[in-house]
Amino acid sequence: MTVPAAAPPEVEVQALTRRYGQRRALDGVSFTLRAGEALALFGPNGAGKTTLLRVLAGLLKPSSGSARIEGESLPGTAATRGRTGLVSHHSLLYGPLTALENVTFTARLHGLAQPEQAARRALARLGVEDRADTPVRLLSRGLSQRVSIARALVHEPRVVLADEPYTGLDAAGA
Repeated sequence: MTVPAAAPPEVEVQALTRRYGQRRALDGVSFTLRAGEALALFGPNGAGKTTLLRVLAGLLKPSSGSARIEGESLPGTAATRGRTGLVSHHSLLYGPLTALENVTFTARLHGLAQPEQAARRALARLGVEDRADTPVRLLSRGLSQRVSIARALVHEPRVVLADEPYTGLDAAGA
């Protein structure tokens, strides 16, 4: 009897270091996450939490060590980076654009076949479909955060990275 090969971990980080000049924001970080698992990071400001998430999103290159999503090294290709969704403590939204335009833009960047329909579904999932035609700059911080989460989820990523995701959310939104 043969044993099937185990699927690669969703996220694998080994001896990850990220430097900014002489300062180490990450120093030898290692962990593995399988499908369905979650990891929460706690620490003081400046501890490297956001830096780690930016490396995992493919936005920063590690100084040394490795980070992989589904077995593929980061920062990787656009397809590799497309396996993640990032909810940042900065909304990453364009203020003059409406909620729908922001999320549709992201859906287009990810090559979705029906970007506007996907964006409408994501906004509905976050309970902000009634604000689809409102420019983001006119939304409260909490509603803007919901749109930001919809943006991060519109392409149905395998891995969701959340940096202070509850910022500005009320109890129902959280």
